[in-house]
Amino acid sequence: MCKDVSPLHDTLHAEASAAYLKLRDRQRAREDADDAATAASAGLLRTEVMVENAIREVDAAARKLDRKDPALAARRTIFPAGMGPMIKPDGQAQLDVLPALRIRMAPFADKGDMDDALASLDHAEMLHRASLETVNLAVAEVEMRFAEEREARRAVREQLASAHGRLRDHYKANPAAAEAFFLREKSAAQPKKKPSKSGSDPIGSSAAQPS
Repeated sequence: MCKDVSPLHDTLHAEASAAYLKLRDRQRAREDADDAATAASAGLLRTEVMVENAIREVDAAARKLDRKDPALAARRTIFPAGMGPMIKPDGQAQLDVLPALRIRMAPFADKGDMDDALASLDHAEMLHRASLETVNLAVAEVEMRFAEEREARRAVREQLASAHGRLRDHYKANPAAAEAFFLREKSAAQPKKKPSKSGSDPIGSSAAQPS
């Protein structure tokens, strides 16, 4: 409605279009970042399971050693509180338990299948660390994109307020004429009102954008 009415209206249309396009692009960028963060979280869960399974391999190797030589007490040494505390943590906490675990594994590193179990643990830990870093970067990207989107929304609101004021100034003799250039919506929080006797509904008061 603003196009080809007057130079002022053309200016307002151009400003509104630019603000809208920036908001659209920022919103899409934030949605893309959300998708990437979701994928990164799924990858983190996969690598966390890999670490847990590698710890189970260590437990299996320790049990095998104890069957061959109970005096070694490999499983009790490596898992003094059982395996649960080693596989229960999530995210970074899962990595935090590994240094102490490796120290307890050291006396048995060259016995039985412990070398293979240790190699599996090394590989799983490497992947889990990389996945955790990917998640951290993805979360930071979401936060940045969301901040950009909020700024774009602020710019839209600012442009709307400016356009409204300039149009009212333009129609000094009849400022209400400016309202025809704004889409208006009923507030979702307001209950619906019955039509008046004349059959007309009251118009909501929240402006959307210059059309």
